[in-house]
Amino acid sequence: MTFMKIVEFNKKDISDFFLPRKAQSCKSDYGRFLVIAGSYGMTGALKLCVDSCYRSGAGLVYYTAPEKDLLIYDLLTTEGITVPVENILSIIENKDCICIGCGLNNDNENVMLLKKVLENSKCSIVADATALRMLSGNKDMLKKHGHRMTILPHPGEMSGLTGISISDIQKDRVGTAYKFYEEYGCITVLKGNNTVVAGNDSVYINNTGNPGMATAGSGDVLAGMVTAYSVMSKDMFRNVCSAVYMHGLAGDLAVKDLGMISMISSDIIKYIPRAHKEVACGKA
Repeated sequence: MTFMKIVEFNKKDISDFFLPRKAQSCKSDYGRFLVIAGSYGMTGALKLCVDSCYRSGAGLVYYTAPEKDLLIYDLLTTEGITVPVENILSIIENKDCICIGCGLNNDNENVMLLKKVLENSKCSIVADATALRMLSGNKDMLKKHGHRMTILPHPGEMSGLTGISISDIQKDRVGTAYKFYEEYGCITVLKGNNTVVAGNDSVYINNTGNPGMATAGSGDVLAGMVTAYSVMSKDMFRNVCSAVYMHGLAGDLAVKDLGMISMISSDIIKYIPRAHKEVACGKA
């Protein structure tokens, strides 16, 4: 293992990362994103990802659906732009970041879709959930495209990617995340209590968040936030750390009003604006 630097970002540091919006600006100035997610029974994961992406400042968010189901998927979100997955090669053009995996089926068709997206795009990639399970069986994709990828595994998904048991991962969360980043070049976000972010030869250990966020869809919300924050600066590691911090902060603000037992993932999205106001001050 090469030298690993532990970095710390406090609220002021995160605040400084935000830039005020210019008076003369348009939606395309704040990112064109594509979310490839959802399947029968799992369209909620897609909705959470798209909605959190918009709440995190995205200008334009497109999301895929089977052509025959476009109208049904179109009803999921108000602001999202539904596009047919069959036209994926034209859709991925001119995107700033592509998020893939939330709620997708793990089948050969989607493995080929992931490969097609990686081979034909040049932008940042955020891989979560099913995309991680696909990558665990296709490490060649990670070897080739890891340098522009951010992966968001929970300990179970990290176990699938590394072959290390969950208990051993939890005993050395920092070392596990850093070694994986070191091997594949992808920014590695090992989710959980004190989420670990490895990248830029550094490790950030997050201190926001609470057990109330251990609920279905919380990771989909984070995926949307990481995607939106990908255009915050040219330093993707810093962008990802900011998203992780703000995701946890939104959860902390939500828990004050709702308590841990009753919090659901869509509540985290509702508190993203308050988190922005608290951290970004007038910039929000």
